[in-house]
Formats: sequence, C-alpha cells, structure tokens
Amino acid sequence: MRRVIAVGLGVLCLSTPAHAAPTPYDPENAAQWVNPMARASESGDLSVDVTQVQAGESTRVHLSVENSGADSASVTLQTRRGEATWDVAGARRALALGPEAYPWAGPEVELELAAGERTEVTLDLSPEFLPAGTYPLMFSVGENTERLLLTVAGEPDPDTQTPGLTMLLPLTAPLDIAPGETGEAPEEAPLILQSEELAGQLAPEGRLSELLDTYARDTRGTCLAVDPALVDTVARMSRGYTVAESRPSLITTRQRLRDSWFQNEDPHRGTPGRGTADAAAWLERLRGAGCIVPLPWATADLNAVARTEDEWLFREATQRGTEVIREELALEPLTNVVIPPSGYVTEQAAPSLGWADQSLPVEQAWEMSAATRAPRSTGEEDSALESTVIPDRSGSPAPLRPVRVLVADNSVWGVPRSGTHAHLAPGVTATTFSAPLGSLLAATGPAPQTTGYSNPDWRFDYQLDSVTSRAVTAASALRLAVAEQTLPGHWAQAPEPVLAVPAPLLDAATARTLLNTVSGLYDSGAARPVSLAEAVTAPELDPVGPPAVGVTRFGSPWSDPAAVSDTEVLRAAQQTRYTDDLTRMMVNDPVINLRRYDFTLPLRRDVLMALSGASRSSLSLNQEAVEATNRRLDANRQTLQDLRGSVALFPPGNVYTRASESSPLLIVAGNGLPLPVDAELAYSGPEGAVLSAHGPVHIPAHGSITVQLTADLPEDEDQSQLQLWLATRDGSPISTPVEITVQTRAGIVGTYGIALLLVVGLSLALLFRVGRHRRRQRP
Repeated sequence: MRRVIAVGLGVLCLSTPAHAAPTPYDPENAAQWVNPMARASESGDLSVDVTQVQAGESTRVHLSVENSGADSASVTLQTRRGEATWDVAGARRALALGPEAYPWAGPEVELELAAGERTEVTLDLSPEFLPAGTYPLMFSVGENTERLLLTVAGEPDPDTQTPGLTMLLPLTAPLDIAPGETGEAPEEAPLILQSEELAGQLAPEGRLSELLDTYARDTRGTCLAVDPALVDTVARMSRGYTVAESRPSLITTRQRLRDSWFQNEDPHRGTPGRGTADAAAWLERLRGAGCIVPLPWATADLNAVARTEDEWLFREATQRGTEVIREELALEPLTNVVIPPSGYVTEQAAPSLGWADQSLPVEQAWEMSAATRAPRSTGEEDSALESTVIPDRSGSPAPLRPVRVLVADNSVWGVPRSGTHAHLAPGVTATTFSAPLGSLLAATGPAPQTTGYSNPDWRFDYQLDSVTSRAVTAASALRLAVAEQTLPGHWAQAPEPVLAVPAPLLDAATARTLLNTVSGLYDSGAARPVSLAEAVTAPELDPVGPPAVGVTRFGSPWSDPAAVSDTEVLRAAQQTRYTDDLTRMMVNDPVINLRRYDFTLPLRRDVLMALSGASRSSLSLNQEAVEATNRRLDANRQTLQDLRGSVALFPPGNVYTRASESSPLLIVAGNGLPLPVDAELAYSGPEGAVLSAHGPVHIPAHGSITVQLTADLPEDEDQSQLQLWLATRDGSPISTPVEITVQTRAGIVGTYGIALLLVVGLSLALLFRVGRHRRRQRP
C-alpha cells in the first residue's frame, strides 16, 4: 500500500528558530493563555526541533538537537507516539498531555553534545511503529519535548461519501500608517508610513508576495480573505508614499517674524518610499484572483467595535471593504460574508452585522442620518472626548439580503441550527467551522495565536514546538477533519463541507503546506472542492427571538485572553463619537471639493486599526499589540484635540463690562477647518441667565466671525460668571469652553458709587488738612 504523509507533497522543510524565550504577559490572566498544568515540566538547556518530514516506505524525520547550557551533556533522543486519534478535538487534547499519553516507544539515539553545540539527527519511523492513521508524536531530550500530529493515510475507501472542502487564504499585514491623517481634496492625502515593513512583504521574496504565489498554484476550493485596508494602503503606495515617524501638524499657527529666525524653514519631512513598484506589481497580480472575500477593515475585532455603540465605525468595519475592492481591483468580491478575526461574535455584535448589507453608500447614509437627527438640550459641558459613559445606541436594521458570518461551531449553542448553520439575528446566519481545527490552524507560524473559543485546558505556549511541527500538525488536522466526516453515523445524510479558516497572520511556509495538503486531498478523491459561496449558503431557519434575561445563547464559550479591554473600548468610543460630532458640525460647500465625511474618514480608520485583532491573540505579540493600540489611540486623540482647538470662541477679555442691560455681548468665533461650520452657541451660568445668538453661528472655512449675544442676566448680582462653547446643531459640545465675567448694571452702579464716595472722602480729608495747616501758619 502506498503511504502518504499529511504534509502534502511529501517533503516539508522550514527554517526552524531556536525555542523562544518565555514571553512576558500579565500574571492576572496568565492562566487564560497557558494552562499551568499543560506541559509544565518542560525546562532545561536541551531542546529538540523538527526541521523536515519526508514520505516514503517509512516516515523520515529530520531533527535538530541543541545544548544551550554551559556544560557538555550526554543525552538520549527518544521517540514515542500515542494512540491513533479519530477526531480533531482528541488530537488537540493529546498534544497538551504529559508523556504518559505516549506509551508506544520508537527509535532512540544516544548523543554527546558539548556546551552550545547543535547537531542534526535523522530518524526513520517504520510502518510497524506508524501504521495508517493519525497519531500524536513526541520527541524528547531531557525534560523538553517536541510534539506534532502526523497522518499516515492509505488508499481512500471508495464506498464512503466524499466531503466538500473550502479553504480560506488570508491576506493581511500590520499597517503602520502614521496616525492623525485627515481627508484632503482634490488630491488624496499623502500616504505616510512609519517603516518599510510592508514594502518588504510586497517584494518578490516577501511574505505577501509568496502567499499570492502559493494561491496561484491551485485555486480549487480556495478563496482569498483580503483585508481591504491592506488593498487601500498598497494602492496608495503604488502612487507614491513617504516614510516618516510622524506626520506634520494639521493646525498651522501664526508666528512673529523674530520667532522664526532660528527655526528651520524646511524641516525634514521623511524619505520617499522604495516599495512603489513592488506595490503596483503585487496589486496587479491580486487583480487576477478568482475568489475574494473582504475581511473587516484592518482586521478589526468586531466584538470590540460593537461595544463602542457607534454605527458608523461598524459600517466602516464591515461595509467599506466591498467598495474598496471594487474600485482598486476591478473585481466583484463575495459580499455579505463577514469573517470576524476572533472566530466568534457576541450577542451584542450580532444585530450590528445588519450594517454589513445596506443599499446606500456609507457617505450617503451619513448625510441622511445627520439631516434627521433630533435636537437635544445644549446644557452638556463635557464633549464626547471626556464623557465616560457610552450611550446605548445598539441595534441596526435587518439587512436587505442575508448576512453570513463565519464562527467556530462551539460558539453557538442556544439558537436554531441546521448542520453547520445557525440563526443569530434577523437576516444574520452563522456558518460554523470546527473549533479544534481552527485552533490548530491558528497555532502556526513564527507567532502562533491562541483562539478565544479554544478550551483553556489544552492551551499552552505553542512555541514549545517548532514552526515545522506546527505546520505538519495543522496539515494533519485538516486531513483528519475531512476523514471525520466519513465516520459511520457521523452524518445522517451527506457530509457537511469542511471549512478551513486559518488565522489572519498566516505565514507563507505554512500556507504552502496547507494548500499542498488541500490539493492532495482533491487529487486523491478524499475531498471535493467547494466554493465559499456554496459553503455559506444556509437553509431557511426559524427566527430567533430576544434572549431571556441573563441568558446567553452564543459567543465564546471560554475566556478570551486577547479580548479588547473596557478601557480601550471606552477610549475608542469617545474618539468615534467626537469624530461624529465634529463631522455633523461641518457643512458641505459646493465650492469646496471636499465632503465632510471624507475629511474625518481617516480618523475612524485610525480607531479601527487600533482595535485590530490580528496580533492580539498571539502570546508573543500581545504586549506589543496592546502598546501599539495605546499609541495609536493617543495620537488620534491628539489629532482630535487639535481639530477641536481649531474651532473656538475668543472673548474680548476676562471681564466684559456692559454699558446698559440692552448692550450685546460680542465674541469672536474662529474656524481652522477646511469646511464651513454651523454651530450653536451653548452656555452655562447662574440661574436666570439667558443668552441668545439669534440663530446658528455660521463660521466660514479657515475664517472667523463676530457674534452678538443678547444677554438677560440676573440684576441682583454684581457680576455673572459664564461658560460658553460651540456645539453641534443637535447639542453635542465641540469646542473647549471659555469663561467670561460679565459686569452687570447693578455692579457698575455699585462700583461707581463706592468709587465716588472714596473720591469725596479723600477730597474732604485733603481740604481739612490743608485748612488746618494754613491756620497754624496765620499768626
């Protein structure tokens, strides 16, 4: 019988780094990342890595053994395997168990290693040790082990039904666009990147370029899951970009001539990017793709986006991608399919998925919503940037066409289901994939990821095993998931399609292994290719009503260590709500070739980038990802504060003296934005104080206007302390409040009376002294 190893073409060779040092993480949630009882005894200076696996009459495994200690060591390299496993969940569990779960002994090799020495070892695993089946394997030296899952398959059974198989190939990358960008016209805003990291991935030998090479070899049953933010950024790179640590300030301030004598009039603005040609070539190759489905913008965590309760942020996360792919690639993507990076959606997020399918473009929907927004009291002094309360604005209209969302099968349990489909909300249906398979596919590459829907009992630091071992494990798990569909009694009718959803930051070497495995399954007749559109087509399901109080019906069944914190969500909500307020205050001008929504759109995209879930779920990248989130939110807030300061009130002085009660108050309103502003003048003051500007304040773009205020102030007070600020027409505060003191008429009379009495008193005293002095001199 011809034996086939599960790594696809039969040979797998990946560069294998040494075992990574322990990664620092928050001790309070350490158990959410790593079960302290799973592989807890592994330690020491000796390590073993799998570097290559070859198929043949026997399975040949190449290993690298290293002694990183200061002394030489005599070691025994042992090979052991566990019992054959018939389901992916059992296979994942076996990888986290102790050595007692590997009772079958294989070949051993005695080694002498000097201090710091690394040696290569080749082992042949005979059919007697590895018969047909899927087995957990363990190679050990000292206390450390190397684990992998290996499938040795025979000829497929012709009497079994052939399951369908759909493979997603994610195209994502971290985007380091300098924060603080705003829209410009008639030309687009210049692209400023903080490094050339993305250019390196687009180069011919880069990760993104190799992923396209791998996809082009066999597109059967495979669809590219593309981050539209990546497409947008690469398209802008192809038109030229700059590399700089930060972007110039949005606000230009006037300065005196002498203040600029010792300043550089032409400060360094960065260097031209070197990846323009590679970006254009990569984009042209992507235009030839057969199947494309957009991911959320910047792989944003949709559950976190939903928690901000901001409709427009969620629209940008789920609705904008289709438009960008059509414009930049001239392709029609698969629409109404949402792929959350976390692998699950919460009950709070599910209804918002209706925003993924709307008939109107986002900008047009915005204008209609702003025109019908109801006014409210302008008594609020805190703007959205300072408010610590997130208003409950949840809910979205039912989609016009069904929206399908891809989630793990263990994340839906209390809603109507049929096979791999579940009904989550009106018009929103979930298509599920195997949770154990998704977890093993995610735990690959140089930065393995921990899925939030995985059982915490079987979580461990996946970097204990080499990149090669984890790639072989993922390929074997994929084969096992297909074979699992053909087990007797598994399905009463035809087997359901297997949906393979790797993590967003899939590395090129693992992608080759997985796609080679998929091609081998198709060629051997063990599986048939199924398009993504067919896989997500759901039957009619019963509607689901609102949940009972305190009852959860779907979401992650376990703790998610990579979930965005409440503090980060609050900051994102503050910034998006203030961005909405700022946008509503501006007015579209037909003379100015810039729309108000387009001006603030990059600010919303900055927030989505801050909420990206791609790197957060990796134990080795989590801390860096959290710090990047904080940096971007800090920079975005600073930009909003600069914009806030450009729309301001300028009182004539700290104390304003009125000649009479009918005298108006004069105050200057300035606008540094590129669009006009329509605002209400809001105030707070003593009881009974009434100020009126006789209509909204219209401030021209990059201009100012003097506003006359009619003031009715309490007469029994000498002075009135007032706070004034600009607000949107519906009452949302925008500008920073200014304080003025108004001297009332009663105060003026009282002050003048006291002054007059003082003058009279001083005059009488002076006259008295002069008269007495003369009387003394008269004799």
